[in-house]
Amino acid sequence: MSKHIEYKNIYIYTSLAIISFGLNFYVASKGVFPVDTFIHYDNGYRILLGDNPVKDYWIVHGFIIDYLQAFFFKIFGNNWYSYIAHSSIFNSAITLATFFTFRLLKIDILLSCFFSISFAILAYPVSGTPFLDLHSSFFSLLGIYFAIIAILKNKNSFWFFTSILLCFAFFSKQVPAGYTIIILSLFNIYLAVIKKNFRIFLFFAAGGIFFLIILLLFLLFREISIYNFILQIFLFPQSIGASRYDTYILNIKNVILNFKFIHLIVFFIFISNFVIFKKNKNYFKSKNFEILLIILIFYSTTIFHQIYTKNQIYIFFLIPFLSGFLIYFNNQTFINFKKIITVFVISLCLFTTIKYNKRFNIERKFHELNNTNLNDSISAKIIHKNLKGLKWISPYFTDPNEEAELIKNFLSILDDDQDEKMVISQYNFFSSLLNKRLNSPSRTYDSISYPRKDTKYFEEYQKYLIKIINNNKIKKIYIFEPNSKYNINHIIYNYIPDTCFEKNKPNKHSLVLKIINCKELK
Repeated sequence: MSKHIEYKNIYIYTSLAIISFGLNFYVASKGVFPVDTFIHYDNGYRILLGDNPVKDYWIVHGFIIDYLQAFFFKIFGNNWYSYIAHSSIFNSAITLATFFTFRLLKIDILLSCFFSISFAILAYPVSGTPFLDLHSSFFSLLGIYFAIIAILKNKNSFWFFTSILLCFAFFSKQVPAGYTIIILSLFNIYLAVIKKNFRIFLFFAAGGIFFLIILLLFLLFREISIYNFILQIFLFPQSIGASRYDTYILNIKNVILNFKFIHLIVFFIFISNFVIFKKNKNYFKSKNFEILLIILIFYSTTIFHQIYTKNQIYIFFLIPFLSGFLIYFNNQTFINFKKIITVFVISLCLFTTIKYNKRFNIERKFHELNNTNLNDSISAKIIHKNLKGLKWISPYFTDPNEEAELIKNFLSILDDDQDEKMVISQYNFFSSLLNKRLNSPSRTYDSISYPRKDTKYFEEYQKYLIKIINNNKIKKIYIFEPNSKYNINHIIYNYIPDTCFEKNKPNKHSLVLKIINCKELK
């Protein structure tokens, strides 16, 4: 009997791993939104060429993800499949962790499978390709799972791993992980005090200290300036984050209606816990209450981040996640309509999974492709063999062949030019396709990617940009931005005057700036 159960578990875990990996692997190759799709493509490969984030290109987040992507390129080669294997394996890992946690909570095995598959559909496939917010959210969620295991198993050591995973989340992207770290730290202290067990806090603190020591040694080993690291990861993002909160307008739509199904499940979780509370005088000392607080921490910080971010909504994976916990709490109530609630939450989860699968995985709304005919896509192999497997079409061009031809021509120009050069483009793959260091100064070039004129830290970035140009003996700066609204002043001229360049415009989509002698670059 035990062997039968063991084989059954192996079969289920293997099936879930294959399903979650395959779903993301398939969806990831359906169209592109260049600035988001390729955000870690070149930067992962640049690390293999000897570059480092912070030191050789400006970042505001994504430090961990670039190195993870470098690892995947190193193991599986420089190609599209290696890129999406990264996010697909991540989707598998978080799905398996979700299933394991549900089973630990003694949720029925079929329901655990159902909610886990729903989770796999709504988790990483929303983007498909490695993306900052998703890595940050899912590393945080793994930390949440370890915290739940620590409570269920009374194993303080799991708080050590919770802390490490939250650090990984933070250095993938500071938010939402930062919010989770602050509130979960307070919860950890609260737990240590009420249980009179300070080993809970010591393990949690030890995990964070251990991570920071390893990080410091890593920065020293890679010769990355600690000052620049603090500037790019902490100081500059803090300066732009404050202004975003000040200018954002809250309303019923962006707080309630956009997340109505998520809020509805949380409402029923409160109802279930109220029923449990009525039957249990020691409820506030129970594991149920502690688990409730933990999932509310993750729910509230994720919702808060989503409300204030300018990205597409990506947090509908909370529906199957919270549904599983609703079943867990519902199973411990003694109400007559318990089965009705179970049927309701299964139906709601199924309905929303179908709804958001269509919106994000079929129509690809997250990457702005919902108004694009994906059937018109072409094989990206015609651009470069390393992009084999990607079905190319973007929101910028109705004819993907036109866009592909522009990219191929630009690749050819770069390949023919033997001078040291800098490339600025949201098509973040030229360095990896040409196997050359192209010295891009930033990962992206929107208004929050680096300090703009008349903002704090402007002079820091100006010095940083000039240093990259001088240290690498750059002769030309190539700018390739089809259909971009980027202003050349915001990219270059605000930092280095136009008198330092001879300008050549090969076509309406590209610009070449040849550097001439000027005092600003000395």
